[in-house]
Amino acid sequence: MIHWARIIALVFSYGCVNAFAPYYISNKHHPPYVYVIDPRKDREVISSNDIQSDVDDPTCPVDDEDCLVISSYSSLPQLSDAALSQSLRRRSQYLAREPVLKNWRYGMCPTTKVSISSSDAVRRVCMDHYPLVACGSASGRIYVVDLEKQCVMSSVQAHLSIQNEVRGSSDEVKRQAMEKLYGKLDGGGVVSIAMKNDIVASSGREGGVKLWMIKDDDDDMQLVPFGSLATLKNTIVTSVKFDTLGLLWVSCYDGTVRCYDITRLHQDCSGDSAKNKKLIKPLKPIYRTDFTDSVLDMHLCEELKIGVCATSDGGAALFSLKDGQFFVGIMLFGVAARSVSIVKHDNKINVDMNGNRETSFGYSVLCGGMDGIIHRIPLTIRPDGRVDMNDPFAVTDETDTAIKPRHTGPVMCLASPGEGMFVSGGQDGALRVWTVNGLENETTNFDTPKGEEQRNGDQALAECKCVYALTGYKLWLGSACTDGDKLVSDGGENNIIVRDYSKPNSSQS
Repeated sequence: MIHWARIIALVFSYGCVNAFAPYYISNKHHPPYVYVIDPRKDREVISSNDIQSDVDDPTCPVDDEDCLVISSYSSLPQLSDAALSQSLRRRSQYLAREPVLKNWRYGMCPTTKVSISSSDAVRRVCMDHYPLVACGSASGRIYVVDLEKQCVMSSVQAHLSIQNEVRGSSDEVKRQAMEKLYGKLDGGGVVSIAMKNDIVASSGREGGVKLWMIKDDDDDMQLVPFGSLATLKNTIVTSVKFDTLGLLWVSCYDGTVRCYDITRLHQDCSGDSAKNKKLIKPLKPIYRTDFTDSVLDMHLCEELKIGVCATSDGGAALFSLKDGQFFVGIMLFGVAARSVSIVKHDNKINVDMNGNRETSFGYSVLCGGMDGIIHRIPLTIRPDGRVDMNDPFAVTDETDTAIKPRHTGPVMCLASPGEGMFVSGGQDGALRVWTVNGLENETTNFDTPKGEEQRNGDQALAECKCVYALTGYKLWLGSACTDGDKLVSDGGENNIIVRDYSKPNSSQS
């Protein structure tokens, strides 16, 4: 008698697996294979050696391969309750994000303009936790803005504007730095800004980095200064970033990247600001590394434990977040590289010598130039999920890494709202939304001789597609940031531009 109850139960059980971890069954040319793939963890591949092809089940004819496959399910290991719960939770999270991802793909987002002033223009914007954002202005002020309430919560005069630049022996270096950063469209004011919880870090055209604390007492929010980084005095800082540990990373026009632990300063910041200034002692960087030329932009990828810089000699350079040290670079442009980021995406289908197939995630460096071109350079990821530091770039000298279409002005910013998608902003007054995947062709396991030959041979990058452009921004569009739901940018004169992709059934504005 056919055990239909057992068969149905097993099919239902592995049907549930299919809901959160795709599996493939081949029954034509090979013994039955089942691949359970979890793209967020180490892959578990159950090969034909784990499945008994000779199933002693009298209900199955010897030539009925489908019946034999179902019967062989009983020999597979069962998922633990914890693993099943975790997989279902991931599936639920994916389903919850799917409407948002659809809005990103089709440009469905209501747009809001939040004014900071009637006479000041937004220059640089950053976001840690929505709805609070920090932005710099053309006059050199720092603003903290609540995007939900659409109002400025606090502001302070922090840096020099372009009209008030200091004159002295270092003036020529500063002029060259601003020309490298902005070309002929320098909107003035703040150069870079970053936000982490209640701390704001900012840099200006006079040099150095200033630190601010957001104090919120009885709905009266204030930006309180609590020091600056003395070792960076008169050094033009082109980018400031916080990592999840609260370490402050800065890139400089002098060709260095430095990392500071400002947590002690934050702990000492209590009482009035005058007292706080007396408490602060000069901080030395805990990490410092030198690059081949001036660093114009920087991005931190903590998932890979690496950072990447864009340099004025046209290159992209990788450094370790463990010790801050540079380890490899690649030349991309005949002009300065202006912006840089790293995007995660579906990478490739690995095929080993036995014909086993497995899809994995990959990462690519994105680098935008002053000529409007964006290059995408896939990274070589080891089986343990780390970058191969000996050979990190999965390209050859013949690989065309430039993607099309190009911006008609310098690429000022790059940001990724999620896997397989990124946003680029240029001085052509447009933000473009792109989708990206890994390699077009199936990739043989690099551990095999065939795989090594292919790796050094004819790899071709998959199409990187611009799905739409958001236009109407001013030509000095300089920054954009996203938390996956909102896209926040400058480029709207005295307004912060907010595009909300989390709103369902909304049309593009």
